[in-house]
Amino acid sequence: MKFQWETFKQSNVARIFIAYAVVAFGLMQVFDYLLPIIEAPLWVAQTLTLLLFLGFPISLLVGWVTQRPIITSESGTRSSDSGYAHSLSRQKFVLIGLGSSALFGFLGLILMPYLLDQASFNNQISFEETSGQQPLNRSFRSSMMLGETGLRPVHNTRSDVAITGDGTKLAYTYMSESTAGQTIVIKDLTQPDSVREIGAMDVTNGSGLLFFSQDDEWLHFIDGGNISRVRIEGGSFQSINTQTLVLRSAFSAFDEKIIFSASEDQQLYEMPVSGGEASKIQSMNNTEAELKSYTWPRILPGNQKLLVTSSDNELVVGYGDIEVHDLLTGEIKTLIRSASNASYLRSGHIIFIRDSDLWAVPFDIENLELVGSQVPIIEGIETNSVYGHAAYTVSETGKLLYLPGGDRGATLNEGQTAWVTRSGDTVEIEADSGSFAHVRLSPNEDQMAFTRFGDGTSSDIFVWDIDRNTLGRRTFDGFASRPVWTPDGSQIIYSHSEEGLKAVASNGTELPVTLFETTDRVRPYSVSPNGEILFDWGSPPRIYVADLPLDAPISIESEADELLLSPTIFINHQSQISPDGNWISYVSNETGSLQVYVRPFPNINAGKWQASTEGGFTPLWNKNGRELFFFSQGNLSQMRVTYNVGAVGPNEKPNLIDFDSPENLFTRVTSVSPTTQPVWDYSLERESFLIIEPPNVGDAVGRILSAQTNLVVVENIFSELSSLVRVD
Repeated sequence: MKFQWETFKQSNVARIFIAYAVVAFGLMQVFDYLLPIIEAPLWVAQTLTLLLFLGFPISLLVGWVTQRPIITSESGTRSSDSGYAHSLSRQKFVLIGLGSSALFGFLGLILMPYLLDQASFNNQISFEETSGQQPLNRSFRSSMMLGETGLRPVHNTRSDVAITGDGTKLAYTYMSESTAGQTIVIKDLTQPDSVREIGAMDVTNGSGLLFFSQDDEWLHFIDGGNISRVRIEGGSFQSINTQTLVLRSAFSAFDEKIIFSASEDQQLYEMPVSGGEASKIQSMNNTEAELKSYTWPRILPGNQKLLVTSSDNELVVGYGDIEVHDLLTGEIKTLIRSASNASYLRSGHIIFIRDSDLWAVPFDIENLELVGSQVPIIEGIETNSVYGHAAYTVSETGKLLYLPGGDRGATLNEGQTAWVTRSGDTVEIEADSGSFAHVRLSPNEDQMAFTRFGDGTSSDIFVWDIDRNTLGRRTFDGFASRPVWTPDGSQIIYSHSEEGLKAVASNGTELPVTLFETTDRVRPYSVSPNGEILFDWGSPPRIYVADLPLDAPISIESEADELLLSPTIFINHQSQISPDGNWISYVSNETGSLQVYVRPFPNINAGKWQASTEGGFTPLWNKNGRELFFFSQGNLSQMRVTYNVGAVGPNEKPNLIDFDSPENLFTRVTSVSPTTQPVWDYSLERESFLIIEPPNVGDAVGRILSAQTNLVVVENIFSELSSLVRVD
C-alpha cells in the first residue's frame, strides 16, 4: 500500500486531480457571482458548469494515458515494463472515457441546483419568459450643478426648471440677494459654459413657474403675480395680463393663447398672448366647477384638451384629481385620483406627482382612457404639496431633468430650533432633528410650545422646557397644531383639524377642552393681555375676536366679533396682538404686494398704518413696546422697525403709532412656508430670536454644501418607460 500511495502521488493523475479541482472551484465561484451581474441567462452558467464536470474525467484519463512508468526509490526499477503505465487497447480506453464522462455529466446535472445560486438568475427568467416583458432599460443618469440658488419665498423650493422641446436649452431660477428677486437663467445644454441671466422677477404675489412656448422661442413665467414672457435670446419682459393675479400653480401657453388659474376664484381662464381680456374656459361654466380649485393646466396634442388638477381644498390647491377638460365642449373626465402636476409625453404616458414621487401611467389619447397600471418611476422630487409645484421638466425628445428632494410645503422637512442674536449669530441649538413649526415662547420665556409633525399629515403639540432641556407632549391624537399661550401661561390654545379650537393645560395635568367646535378650519393667532383670543375661521378665512372662556364653547353668532381688517387680505394674515394689547399687526396684499399693517385694537377702525415699506410678512412684536420685527419681501432678511406711540385718549389707549424707516437686522435662511408660520419668536430677556431653520444653516461649511443645487439628468426617459410602464 505504501508503494501504491507513493506511486500515485508522483503520477500525472494526482497532479491533474488537484489542479483541476482548484481551478474548477474558482471558476464556479466566478460563474455564480459575475454572470448575474452582466445579466447572463441561467443556461449559460449551467452549460459552463456542465462542461467543467465533463472535462474532469477526460483530463484524468489523459493524464493516466500519458503517464510514464514510475521508478521506485526502494528497488530502482520501473513499475511497468512497457513504455506507459498501462497496457489498454484503444477500444477499451474509449469505452472507459465515454462511461466516465456520462457518469460525471449525470452527476453534474444532479448537483447543479446546489452549486449555482439560481435565485439570482430567476428574476430574468420570470421577467422575460413568464411575463413576456422586455428587460428594464434604465436610462443613463448624470448630475448638473446649478450652484447656490437659495430658497423661493412662500413655495420654499430651491428653483424652477423648464427645458425646450428640442432638449437643447434649460431655464432655471435662483434667488438674488442684491435685487430681492428671483433671477431667470438660460443654459445652453449643447455648450456647457453658455449661461445667460435673462432678468429678475418680482416675487410679490408669486413668481417663476417657467414654461417654454411650443415653438421654443419664448419663455413664459409669473412675475409679481402676473404672467409675462421674454424671448430666449433675452430682452425686456413683456407683461401679458395685468388685471388678474395668477394663482401660484402654473399655466399653459399654446396657439398664441394662455390658460391660467386666477387667484381670486381659482377658476381657469384663457386670454391671447398679446394681451387683452381674460374669459373663463368652457368647462368652468357649471355649478360643480365653481366649487373647486383648478391648477396646473397642460395642453394635450391637438390643442383642444387640457390635463388639469382639481381640488376641493382651496388651501391645498395643487393636489387632487387629474382631469381632462375639453376646451370645445366643456366636458370633464376624471383620470387619476390623489395626484398633481400632470403632463403628457409622446411615449403615450401621463406622468404626475404623488407623495413627492414621479409616477407614470399609459394613456390612450384617442379614447382618453388609462390603459395600464400607475407606476412610480422616480422617487424623491422636490415638491410643494400646497401648490402642487414639482421641480421636473421633460423635453419632446425624452430628456428628463429633476431636482432631488421632498415635500417642502407640507412641513415634513427636517429642521432645528436655534437661538440667534440680533446680529444673526447662532448662540446655541435648542432642539434639532425634527419637523417643527409654529414656535411660541411662554410668557415667562422659560418654555416653548411648537407643532411637531409625524408621519403623513399627523401633528401634535409639544412643550420644550428651556431651563431643564426636557420635552413634554401635550396632545396625542395627531390633529393638533398652531399653539398659542394664554397670558398667565397656564393654558395652550391650539387648532384641531377635526374638532375646532381647543385648549390644554400647559403642564399636561388636564385633558383638552373645546373652545369653538367646528369641522371647518380654524386657526388661533394671538391672545391679548385681557384674555381676548384672535382667530380665523371659514373659507376664505374671516378673522374673529372673542373673550376667552374655558367653561363653554364659543358661539360665533353671539360671542365673537368679526374684524374687517382689509378688503383684500392675504390668505395667511398672521395677525398678532401687541404685548400691551393696544395694537394688532397683520399682513395684506391690498396694494398688490405683501405688506405689514398695524391698527388699533380692539377698535380697528380708529386708524391704520403701514409698518413695512418694501414688502414684509410674519410680523413679531417686541415686548419692550418699541419694536416690530418682520420678514422682508422674498424671505431674504429679517427686519426691524421702531415706533413711537401718541398720547392716551379717552378710551385710555394711545391713538397714534408712528413708525420709523425699517432696518435690516440680519439675513438668515428659515423654514418659513404658508403652513409653518410662525417660525420665530423673540426673547426680551435673552435679546435673541428663537428660530426654526434648516439643519447646518449656522455652520459655514455645512451651509455652503447644503445650499448647492444639483439637477439629475435622465437622458432618455422614453426608453425606460417603454419597459417599466407597460400597456395592458
